Parts: sequence; C-alpha cells; structure tokens
Amino acid sequence: MNTRTRFPGYPLFDTAELIHEQADLELYPDLQAALMALPQTHRDDFHIAQRFLVKYSDVSGTYNRFRSEIQRFLNYTWHIAKRHLSQADSDLLSSYFSFLKTPPTSWISRGIYPAFLDSNDLRHQNPDWRPMAQRSKDSSAPYSVTQASLNASRTALQTFFKYLMAQDYLQHNPLIDVRKRDRNAKPNLNKDVDAEVRRLTDWQWSYLLETLTQLASANPKFERNLFVIVTMKSLFLRVSELAPRPVDRGEIRTPSFSDFRRTIVDGEAYWIYSIFGKGDKTRQVTLPDAYLGYLKRWRLHLGLTSPLPVPGESTPILPSAKGDAIGKRQVQRIYEQSIVATAERMEQQGFGDEARQLLAIRTETHYLRHTGASQAIEAGGDIRHISEELGHANATFTESVYVNSEQARRRTEGRQRLV
Repeated sequence: MNTRTRFPGYPLFDTAELIHEQADLELYPDLQAALMALPQTHRDDFHIAQRFLVKYSDVSGTYNRFRSEIQRFLNYTWHIAKRHLSQADSDLLSSYFSFLKTPPTSWISRGIYPAFLDSNDLRHQNPDWRPMAQRSKDSSAPYSVTQASLNASRTALQTFFKYLMAQDYLQHNPLIDVRKRDRNAKPNLNKDVDAEVRRLTDWQWSYLLETLTQLASANPKFERNLFVIVTMKSLFLRVSELAPRPVDRGEIRTPSFSDFRRTIVDGEAYWIYSIFGKGDKTRQVTLPDAYLGYLKRWRLHLGLTSPLPVPGESTPILPSAKGDAIGKRQVQRIYEQSIVATAERMEQQGFGDEARQLLAIRTETHYLRHTGASQAIEAGGDIRHISEELGHANATFTESVYVNSEQARRRTEGRQRLV
C-alpha cells in the first residue's frame, strides 16, 4: 500500500450529544459539501448509519465504539473499496479486516482528536482526525491492532449489519462467510504466550497502602488519595465508577454516600455498595469488614456527622472544592500521583528496580481492580460471587482473566529445580 498518500476520507458522525443535530446537516457545512460530492448511494449509506447510531446515543460507551467503527468502515468502503453498503459481501469484509491490521500511515493519527470542532456557531471537520489512532507514547513505535480491537470491530459491524437487514438495506450478513483467520490479528512473535493478569504483586500493594497511610497521617490532603486507592482496589472499581457519568440525555449520575447501604442477611448486618457500571448496568459489591475503617476515616476527614453513611445521604463520595464531584480525569490523576509518591519512597529506600516497575504502570488504573479481584480469588473466594461483583457476564470469563493455577504451579516447580 502507498503510505504517503493523503488521507482520502473525513469524519462523519458527531458525539452522542450532538448526533441528533446532524439530521439536516445545516450546522455541518464541510460534511454537507463532502457528502454532496458523493453518489446518492453513499449519501443513503450515511443517513441510515446515522439513524442506527441515534438508537445508541443514550449509552455513551456503546455509541462511541459503534461510531468509531462505522465511520471507519464507511470511509474504507467508499474511498478504498469504491463500493457502497448494499454491495457489502464477504470479500469486502475480508479485505477490510486485512486493512485494519496494516493501514496506511495516512489513516493513523498520533493521539486522539475530536471529529468536529466549533467555529462561528458551526461544526467543522477536524483536519487532524483519523480513523485509527496511535496511542503509544513512543513516537517511533509501529501501529498495531490487538485481537480485542478486531473483536470489537466485528461486534459493532455485526450489530450494524443486523440493523441494515431489518431495514431491508442488506439482504445478507456479509460477516457470516468471513473466515476466522481473516479476523485474527497478526501473530506477535515477541509476545509471551503465558496469560498475564495485569496486577500489583502483594508486596507492591502493601507498600502502596503503607505509603499512602503515612502520607495521609502526615498531611490531610492525602486522605483522598488513600480513600480512592483503597476503594478502587477493595471494591473492584473502574475509574469511571467513582466519577459522575451520563445515564440519559442531559442527566448525570453522581456516586454518593447513599450508594452505601446496610443490609441484614440471616440476622447478620452487611454493608454493600451499589455501582452504576460499564454498559449502564448496576451491580452490588459487598464491603469487606476491613474496608469500613477507611470509609469512616474518609467521612471523618470530610466532617460528616455520622461515622458510616445513612439512608438518602446525597453527599458525593468524592466532593470537589466547588461542592459537586470530581471527574474521571481527576480520579486518574489521584491514582498516578499515588503511584509516583510510592515509587519515590521505594527509590529512597533502595528499591530502585521496583520503583521503575511501578512507574511504568502509573497511568494504568485497572491494576487496582485486577489486584483486588486476584487477591480475593487467591484467598479462596467463590469465583462465581467475585464474577458478579466484578460485573462480568459469567464466571468462565472471570476465570480466564484472573485464574491460572496451572501456570502458577509450573512457575513454582521451575524455581525449585536444582542446577
């Protein structure tokens, strides 16, 4: 492929909040002009794809995944394959998946850019936008696509094609006849074949907890760091599950202390925490008894009247200086700040190698969720219960991600071999 050619396409669909305003294209002069230069069949493709995306505009995560895939697929279909949607067949899909594995550099941006920008009360196409993004901080690193990304592409297209068939826009699902090998990522010969749970070691976690406890005791501003890190790890939380997030058009759900609730089971009192999580699904996590002390400590720091939450308490769990709640990016910064502070202490105490290992994951917040789940399973917790508290669809998936007892046994036996 010629990697020096100019990117021939353009962004097609705006954010979930603005997708409804694209219906008449009055506010999108660049896009309107681009579409008018295309055949009517391509404009029909655009409008039916837009109607499909509108169906998912109230679920931001799903909408963003579908939007990313569909506008990439349409750009490929129109500008590379020189076809339109009603001509989609297995040959087109096979060539598309091959394209995803080795796209021209003109289709790849260094970083993530918005599709449209505001100018003079209009929405203009962003010239820096591309269908693919290189997320690596290493500017010399080659672009690569993971199997998980290809699977996500297939899922989005599968849903889209089912919609097109229901609308009589397609007569046949072109994905059905695509060979599995065509949908597989290129083999990475340097990749470790062992499954790896991206988690902290027990020593790293203990050191992190000890560092934050000491910092919070010396300086109250670190109380929030201590609470956030302990909560994410102990309750298996994603960053987004501690921050406000949209649940419907114009409506925001903010995690508050009313999400903590005391319940009685067989005469015993338990505390649970309700989470509005990934895929807009609600789940409940049981609070470990050892966690309650950290919850009380945080509430004391906030100056709340009761040691533990009371029903209907609307105070945000992580209030901001303005009185509302801190956002996802600030939670991410708290994690990074905590990791850096711990690494600095490691370095000071002569653990230089360990400090560098920790700094390498200072932006990867999912390590806390994975550490909590892994430790719970290793301590003998029922994997079915932990799977429910993680929000996984089934325990088989949880086991595939967090459990590898045969590998652990093999590594232990290997270390015990004599030279």
